[in-house]
Amino acid sequence: MDSIQVPTLPYLSQAQKSVLKKGNVQTVADLLLVPQDLGRRCRISPLEAKSIFNTVCQNNSPQIRSLSDVGDDAEQVFSTGDSYLDGALGGGLRTGMVWEVFGQSAAGKTQMALQLSLFVQIPISMGGLSGSACYITISSNLPTSRLLQIMEAHPQLSPEICNLENISTIKSPTIPILIQILSKILPDLIVAKANDPKSKPVRLVVIDALAELFRSDDKTTTGTLVDRSQNIVEISTLLHSMASKYNLAVLVLNEVTDVFGRDQDETSPGGDLSYKQQSRWFGGGDSVSGESNKEASLGLVWANQVNVRIMFSRTGRRRYLEDSVNSKRRKGVDGASLSGSSNTDTEPDDGPTLIRRMSVIFSSIAPPCSFDYIVTAAGISAVPDDDILSPPERNFLPTQEEARDDEIPATAMGSQVAPLDVGSAEHDAQPETLDTTSAEDEEWENYWNTDSIPEEMYSME
Repeated sequence: MDSIQVPTLPYLSQAQKSVLKKGNVQTVADLLLVPQDLGRRCRISPLEAKSIFNTVCQNNSPQIRSLSDVGDDAEQVFSTGDSYLDGALGGGLRTGMVWEVFGQSAAGKTQMALQLSLFVQIPISMGGLSGSACYITISSNLPTSRLLQIMEAHPQLSPEICNLENISTIKSPTIPILIQILSKILPDLIVAKANDPKSKPVRLVVIDALAELFRSDDKTTTGTLVDRSQNIVEISTLLHSMASKYNLAVLVLNEVTDVFGRDQDETSPGGDLSYKQQSRWFGGGDSVSGESNKEASLGLVWANQVNVRIMFSRTGRRRYLEDSVNSKRRKGVDGASLSGSSNTDTEPDDGPTLIRRMSVIFSSIAPPCSFDYIVTAAGISAVPDDDILSPPERNFLPTQEEARDDEIPATAMGSQVAPLDVGSAEHDAQPETLDTTSAEDEEWENYWNTDSIPEEMYSME
């Protein structure tokens, strides 16, 4: 029923079919997914839009199907390239769904998207979908050099099974352009690739990063919030329609906002929980120190549009890992490490590795969970607890350069340690080696040592 073309519907008049065509409503699925925006898209009155919607619903009741008849319409799953991460996500990335990955800058969101753009290309027998990807950027360019590095460094990838030719990219600097891409340009590309026997069908669409479209210097008013909500709903409708119609996965990268005063004003005047208190269950994680101070951008409207929400966090922690994990970290292009990014692990091979945190906030196919991961030359790699080793018998404090790379002062590293982080570099540090003198204390000490005020001034009444 969802794939039935609107021009073939006998119970719609020619005039109704014409206005639906102007609104780019091509199938029954397109029409049923946009009931609120049907009038605006087709430039018709709300009453006429409601009449068309009701007519289609009455004449297209759902039919029960046998699983043997589902065939290619069934959801498909492809690997992320890491078996532990696949298990946490319910087997991998599933088609027909909208996935969201949000987090701080340099947490690894783009690394995840690039990795998936390659793994969707590998054969089905190896965990992929033998498909291609479409990567939509907002303000940046697609980092092709990083794609090549992941392809060369990851043991499951090779130029014979994946390449840059199967990744299409387009930039969308404004909301109207993104809507045009999702409603016209991208569907045409998907159909063209599906009909070309020499091309791989599109199985993954990435938007990097959606929140950048909604940055504005204009004053926030009720009108601007309403406009933003309408744009988010329209974009979400197009994404879900595309994911369902073409059986592909949609990955949307998002940013974070700071959360202040969550422990205050726990209830509203009516006795109900406030939004701040409710948002802790769907807006962010709380598995490590400081993670609860961030939540996903775009608010409640967007939170209701995604099937899976995943949070990436920078922790400032470092751990000693087993050789099996370190070997992944050391593998790069011609032995080179990652370059031009704060994700780089530039420590010696026997040193601790920079750790980040991944949390599945909610998912329709897997339970919430949280675990550590590292960013390597080969992409994202999960770090199970059994890969943690006790540190060597030596003290370790990060250098100022290492602390600056992750934007966390060296003196603050200890405050980022989770209670169960046994085996971390901070856990090994001896208390006497830590300099607890703050810059403010030193400033006041220098002031009083150089005090030139006469003593009689202190005795004046």
